[in-house]
Amino acid sequence: MGNRCLKHEDPIAIVRRAQAGDGAALEELIVLYQERIGGFIYSLLGDPDAIADLCHSVFVKMITGLERLREPASFEPWMFRIARNACNDFLRRKRIRQIFVPFERKHEQIAAPARAERDSRIDAMRRAIAELPARQRELISLLQDREWSYEDLARITRTTVGSVKSRLFRAREFLREKITAEELRDLELQAPRPDLRGASSAQPQE
Repeated sequence: MGNRCLKHEDPIAIVRRAQAGDGAALEELIVLYQERIGGFIYSLLGDPDAIADLCHSVFVKMITGLERLREPASFEPWMFRIARNACNDFLRRKRIRQIFVPFERKHEQIAAPARAERDSRIDAMRRAIAELPARQRELISLLQDREWSYEDLARITRTTVGSVKSRLFRAREFLREKITAEELRDLELQAPRPDLRGASSAQPQE
């Protein structure tokens, strides 16, 4: 991958290089985002066994669709929207399989985290987040990853800014009832920032 340092190069510059046909830049994007995309997928599904396959699917779609992305600055919202769609497809297929596969107790089991979690505060936060409705939970998961604008969150979740604000308000109110103020601070939820890009850009289909 050469002597480039991923931490010091602007991701938008990497996207531009990848769009120009730089194969090394594609590899850099995968390395740069694989942990974040994997964490987002796990936060939505709670199934560590699904992460590898879904990450592979997400990055294949990234590679095949990148040349049609008109604005490199919108790469991150686009990537997370692909990941969200992949999770929705996975859940849809899982529901269909359970209709036709004889019921077994394993269908009720929730996959254990890859590593045992001994910190009771983190356990409490995870349980509280898991109780959120899916649309609120995905917003909380996104805000744990980084600072997004309301507009970015609306693009990723394919809804309106008003719906994003409403869901975040209800999610925070629910979490305040379930966990302590200190635990809520530990979540390090970033307040959505203003969107400085102006009008939304056209995006390729995922």
